[in-house]
Amino acid sequence: MTPRTPLRRKREPVKVFPDGREVCNIGTAEGRRIYQGRIDDMWNRKHGLCRICCSPMGLFQATFDHEDGRGMNGSHRDDRIVKDGKPYNGAVHLKCNLEKGSRRGYVD
Repeated sequence: MTPRTPLRRKREPVKVFPDGREVCNIGTAEGRRIYQGRIDDMWNRKHGLCRICCSPMGLFQATFDHEDGRGMNGSHRDDRIVKDGKPYNGAVHLKCNLEKGSRRGYVD
């Protein structure tokens, strides 16, 4: 009789919570691909302009800006790019994202 190997549960690339939030699992290759695809879509939506400073940025410079922040170790994280039929979250320069920090909304 051979010992049984514990079954590994397949890690989903995107977890959808009961409240509708979506969180891409960047610990999986598919989750990273989806997350980067969402950055690409947000970058295209603003025609390559940073949503905070409105300056042009290359796609390689774009980072994911969470409109409501990620706070509390990510327990509020929402990686959707459309919410209630409206654009949600956006692509920004890394510098702008770092200056904004975990505050909600845009930097004025």
